[in-house]
Amino acid sequence: MAALATQDEGRCLEALMSLDGVSLPMASAVLTLLNPRGYGVIDIRVWQLLYGIGAVTKNPSGVGFTFSHWHQFLMIIRQFAEEFHVSARDIERSLFAAHQAYQDGTLYAR
Repeated sequence: MAALATQDEGRCLEALMSLDGVSLPMASAVLTLLNPRGYGVIDIRVWQLLYGIGAVTKNPSGVGFTFSHWHQFLMIIRQFAEEFHVSARDIERSLFAAHQAYQDGTLYAR
């Protein structure tokens, strides 16, 4: 598979997204499964939280991710992962969990 044959993250993501039904978030999930130390799943909720705290300044809705969004997301979670000596996936999952407190509405209602 071409996505696994390259060290270039842009080409890897592009190769995954060339597969039928694979969006950018899905491609990020595949990479996360393969390497959770280096990747996390880009998600609307995580992006909205990063926007809310000012870590990102574009695309407040977190819809329609581009490579640029994904790369920015990766740099942020990798920086935190290095600082706290955990995986990028751990940071992404923590942000996802924190979104529950940030979210208005009934998204997480039981």
